[in-house]
Amino acid sequence: MNQSNRRDIRRSTGWFAASALVVAGIAMGAGTPIEARADTPIRIGFINPVTGAFGSLGKSARQGMELALANAAADPELKEIRLVVEERDSAAKTADAIRYARELVQRENIDVLMGGLSSAECLSLQKLAPEVRIAYLPTSGCWVDDFDAPANVNPYSFRVTASNRQRNRAFADWLVKNAGRNWYVVYSDYAYGQSGLKAFQEAMSAAGGTVSGSIGIPFGSTDLASYISKIDRSADGLYFVLAGRDAILALQEVTSQGLAGKMKLAGMQSLIVAENFPRIPASVEDLVFIGSYPRDATGALDTPANGAFRKTWEQKYPGQPVGLNAFETYQATNVLLTAIKRSGFKGRADTDKLIKELAGMQVDAGQAFPAGPITMRASDHQGVAPLYIATVKDGKEQVIHAISPEQIDRIR
Repeated sequence: MNQSNRRDIRRSTGWFAASALVVAGIAMGAGTPIEARADTPIRIGFINPVTGAFGSLGKSARQGMELALANAAADPELKEIRLVVEERDSAAKTADAIRYARELVQRENIDVLMGGLSSAECLSLQKLAPEVRIAYLPTSGCWVDDFDAPANVNPYSFRVTASNRQRNRAFADWLVKNAGRNWYVVYSDYAYGQSGLKAFQEAMSAAGGTVSGSIGIPFGSTDLASYISKIDRSADGLYFVLAGRDAILALQEVTSQGLAGKMKLAGMQSLIVAENFPRIPASVEDLVFIGSYPRDATGALDTPANGAFRKTWEQKYPGQPVGLNAFETYQATNVLLTAIKRSGFKGRADTDKLIKELAGMQVDAGQAFPAGPITMRASDHQGVAPLYIATVKDGKEQVIHAISPEQIDRIR
């Protein structure tokens, strides 16, 4: 990478440098060279798609990290720590994600690696982490079940957010009992969607339900009419495992073909995230979904901890709903910050201290973890946290059921 391109990247992510340096009480404008204190900062590499099909999700993830770093400025345990974030836009292209990650490790001397929103990206970064001996935490997305498969688990990689298996098995029992036994699945035909389809099929079978069929949407498809027309209308309901642009186009086509009023709609929260739908479409009234953080603080999410988080969010981003990718990245960043504090991590040489702290780490609900407590399982480095089932009513996401961390922990 030449110096000109490097400056452009730093200028485009100047808000990171400014926010991070506030933690150390140092003011700095966007694009200013990083200087100020004699000690070496902790450098976080962030692989994040802010352009391409997942661009809106990546921009939301950026907001979550920004808020976590801004809140850290008031933490007395972090006052002596200077944090600098180096972001690279992968555009959700796996080859670019790996190339940028290697560059960050070798040229920018980062101490921790984060990001990799698409499943293919995060699985590749997970494999890279032990090769270069650096701690790696996906920030948002990366729900693919392969991440915590025994063959892929390694000492350096930790996922905070729930897997497809955790989400689908927790949801299938509820759906069979409350919505219907026979479902047709529309999924994104790449790692995330394929993993979600498999998890839902297995979960439905275990719960006594059936999957009558499925249709995969190839990545980047723009005309979904021919795919949606193949849906089996005799099924009780339509289950979505979609994200990004696919979710927007699929919902538009389902509405156009009149399915929304004829079949029950259910799916993963990625279907109607605030990043793609700041206002929930009227066509998805009564949709039921499972997720880690429905956008409205109702039911089991109407808590003091969540109220404190939402107050800080509103102060920083007035009038914006909390995006799922912002929330997931906010929590992942706070997990890292907590591990840094507890382990005494000062840089790459302390990686063994950091990963030892992350394995088995527990945090309580609070402003930093507004949806509930989190445990990072030592056995597979998979986060365990509450999940929530919500339904769309009058343009709001109403939480109707909470699944406890103890229940989630039993899903392996």
